[in-house]
Amino acid sequence: ILSGIDCLIEKGKKYVIVGKSGCGKSTLIKLLSGYYSTYKGKILYDDTEFHMLDKDSVVQLSSIIHQNIYMFDETIYDNICLHEHYPEEQVEKVIADSGLTEFISELPTGLQYRVGENGSNLSGGQKQRLNLARALLKDVDVYIFDEATSNIDVESENHILNVIETLTQTKTVIFITHRLQSVVHCNEIYVMQQGALVEQGTHQELMHQEGIYHHMYQNQQELEVYSHE
Repeated sequence: ILSGIDCLIEKGKKYVIVGKSGCGKSTLIKLLSGYYSTYKGKILYDDTEFHMLDKDSVVQLSSIIHQNIYMFDETIYDNICLHEHYPEEQVEKVIADSGLTEFISELPTGLQYRVGENGSNLSGGQKQRLNLARALLKDVDVYIFDEATSNIDVESENHILNVIETLTQTKTVIFITHRLQSVVHCNEIYVMQQGALVEQGTHQELMHQEGIYHHMYQNQQELEVYSHE
């Protein structure tokens, strides 16, 4: 599925993986996150081969925030904490960081509000913010956003993008998206096509190359202009 992948992910930086649907973006991040144990090539964590590491420890290094996340028909609190115990101040912090404080304060039962089957009582933006709070509570080294800002309102998207910028001060962030406007200021962009890494560099470098990324970005710019006319 994947071939020609050669990249370096460094701590405290923001990386973006772009490409058409089916190009292998999600497969790549699952491989990096320890989902797959069988592969050809090398995956090194601080110069140690993946196969030499404790698999459970590797899985605990990262947290993936997906576009669609399952919500249990339980309370907001239980959906964030997943029936594990955390200090109250820690829970309150991730709720604030996720932009949920005002929403929860307006609910008659607050954190004990039941979200309904698969979050049916919540909007798309509210579910994604709750999903973000769940991920932040784990306090891992690597956060992976897999199309996490797709199909949500602009306010929620902007809030999540701001959280990502804050995370990169101390954490590593890998961001998969179709919306190229949000990748302009990242440290490195990886462009995938048919399972291969075909371009990599900053936004400015890739635009100067006038290759696949340049074409994708220009197309999105034209579509946005057309949609606003």
